[in-house]
Amino acid sequence: MAFHIAVAGKGGTGKSTLSALIIRYITEEIGKPVSAVDADPNASLGSLLGLHVQNTVADLREDIVEKKVDFSGMSKDRYIEYAIEESILEKEKFDLLTMGRPEGPKCYCYVNNLLRKYLDKVGTTYPFIVTDNEAGMEHLSRRTTNNVDLLLIVSEPTIVGALTLQRILALADSLPVTIRQKFCILNRVPRNGIHENLQQKLSSLGIEIAAIFPFDQEVYDTAACGASVFEISRENELYQKLGKFLQKHLPASMLEKSVSGSS
Repeated sequence: MAFHIAVAGKGGTGKSTLSALIIRYITEEIGKPVSAVDADPNASLGSLLGLHVQNTVADLREDIVEKKVDFSGMSKDRYIEYAIEESILEKEKFDLLTMGRPEGPKCYCYVNNLLRKYLDKVGTTYPFIVTDNEAGMEHLSRRTTNNVDLLLIVSEPTIVGALTLQRILALADSLPVTIRQKFCILNRVPRNGIHENLQQKLSSLGIEIAAIFPFDQEVYDTAACGASVFEISRENELYQKLGKFLQKHLPASMLEKSVSGSS
């Protein structure tokens, strides 16, 4: 089965950028293909990976609910499976499935169940799945696979960020999903380090920070001009620190570099 990495956190913390850098690291440094899932309604993972996304799962759900689809010649299940496959952007080293905007008042349970089945199937063909989640954690229980091997909860280095970490940790514990490892990460930390008040707040909340990633000018400039994370240098400090974190927490069997980096 695929090793599933999910990235969560409130908006503006850089979780989509970290998700994209994780995908780059796995495909380029470990040399294994990735099934990438953009589950954030504010879909930006595709852009960070240098892709232009046109079709989303949300569009498919809407067509099914509004009965805009002619199922003649195939079952509804087969049509949805085919449509999901058609909405995937395929690259040499990774594929990307974009969820699209959040659900409205209509019921999409049927299509969501089929999507979970499809992603479960994907888990048997890819060594890695990387999911960029929305600000909350609900996607883990209703739209993606029910097994997460490594959950990264990303926060900015503020008191508000610490309180958000606390809420997401509590929510993660309450969801009917299997999360084997979860770690809190502070991202975009200034060069002068974490403020003393924040350190005290994290300690009082019982939150352990597993990694501290600095604000990075190259990453900022790359995002500001709309370039992909593949334009960032391999020697970049953030990229190197993220790589060391993954090397520490991924199973040794998953770190064996593949001779083929294509999907």
